[in-house]
Amino acid sequence: MAMIYSLYIINKAGGLVYQKDFSNQLEKLSSNEYLVLAGTFHGVHAITSKISPIHNSSGIEMLEAENFKLYCNQTLTVILS
Repeated sequence: MAMIYSLYIINKAGGLVYQKDFSNQLEKLSSNEYLVLAGTFHGVHAITSKISPIHNSSGIEMLEAENFKLYCNQTLTVILS
């Protein structure tokens, strides 16, 4: 069973809106490090959505490393006028 270690909510501009760690095993980062992490992931997501060979790709969906998997889930936003 997969465990969620952290949750990051990033807005459309790449700003960190919310961050929560769910595990005591994680090394605590500084506020600036959390902002850099969110901004970097947002940049990678934006670039991959533009260079994908699939038309209208949403960009990166999962980044897998040796010790973790990072998933990107997007919400649909409805703008009412």
